[in-house]
Amino acid sequence: MVSRGEVWEYIAGSQQYRVLVISNDEWNDQPGVSPWGLFIARTGPQTLTVGLTESDPLPGAVVHIPKVLRIDPSGLRANCGHVSHDTMHTVEEALRDFLALIHARSTAWRC
Repeated sequence: MVSRGEVWEYIAGSQQYRVLVISNDEWNDQPGVSPWGLFIARTGPQTLTVGLTESDPLPGAVVHIPKVLRIDPSGLRANCGHVSHDTMHTVEEALRDFLALIHARSTAWRC
């Protein structure tokens, strides 16, 4: 099973990447679905990225917030571990900023 907050080695076509799973575990557990993730690179721009810390897999690498992708589970090769709670929180906040979503953990849904 793929879990939210995990970093994976991922192969798509002839390219190899590292990805951070961002979709929730209830979604990821459903048969036939593709988890959602973000690309991770060794370096990147100073904006729209979140740096991985010493307590994360791949310390010093960066999560690219705008590079959201659907992950084909057949391309997942190796689980590199979970990012820390603090890092995942920072990624969540960066995604909210990027997508202009409400920040507070509001339970009010609006149509």
